Amino acid sequence: MKNILSFPFNSKLVFRIFENLLNGSSGGYILSFHDLSPEVFISQVESLHPSKPIPLNELISRYKSGKSIKNCFAITFDDGVKTTVKKNWEVCLEKKWPVTFYLPTDYVNGNNLPFQKIQLLNNFLEDKDFKLPKKKGDGKEKIVSKKQIIKYLRNIIYFESYQNVKNYLDYFLNFLPHKSELENYDVIMPRAISWDEIQDISKNQLSSFQSHGVTHTACSGLSKNELVAEMTKSKEIIENCTGRLVNSFCYPYGSPKSINNLSVEVASRYFEHSTTLIKGRLTNNCKLHYLPRIDLYQENKSSLARMKVALS
Repeated sequence: MKNILSFPFNSKLVFRIFENLLNGSSGGYILSFHDLSPEVFISQVESLHPSKPIPLNELISRYKSGKSIKNCFAITFDDGVKTTVKKNWEVCLEKKWPVTFYLPTDYVNGNNLPFQKIQLLNNFLEDKDFKLPKKKGDGKEKIVSKKQIIKYLRNIIYFESYQNVKNYLDYFLNFLPHKSELENYDVIMPRAISWDEIQDISKNQLSSFQSHGVTHTACSGLSKNELVAEMTKSKEIIENCTGRLVNSFCYPYGSPKSINNLSVEVASRYFEHSTTLIKGRLTNNCKLHYLPRIDLYQENKSSLARMKVALS
């Protein structure tokens, strides 16, 4: 439906008119990508011409100093999926597009992300009723359907603690057959880019690897000590690998309910800026540790990418 509504933005003229009318004096923004093909990535970025990508640090520096950021944007990729990073890095290298990759370090170390595990359950958990694992203080035993389980898990990852999410995921993953018996396991549970590959790519100044935490847990579900550990440990690990400064933090899940005041406060101690998945541009009232981004996905046509940018 959104792709249909964006039909007028197939016209570059319509896009430029909306850009000038709605965003004439600003224009600077941060794009957020996740798992998408190089072909779609190229199409979406090139559709935004004459705006051009510049390094995230440069964009934020210009913004902070009051310099013009009109027709400028930064490219960011979340999560560190191996094929996504490597293939789209080749595009950025060829086209000389600066790019920032946000890494959850436990994923690089081999532990798949919570939402990937939920997708695995959605695909392969038997369609029947299950007993919910009991938590302290629970009364009567609860029986839930597979559909309710998936809905519940997709909800709690946005605000629950690491341990609670892990306990539920581990409990239901035990009901699945061995991964060798699951069709397309490697597609649903993709490998992360390796530390050796990160080190190699980071030698080129067009690239930047920044922090997405350790466990990809919603910051609002973490205590102060847990937040400090997630941020400082991931920062140290990436800096030790690349030999370059890690000064940006990307809040896992990036929604308002995943980011509380405490997480913003802690992030401001260890990073120069932090990004969300709250749609918007770099306007006068933006906070450096609550920066908006415009999210684009594989299924978004170039016209929808233009519409999202123009209306942000």
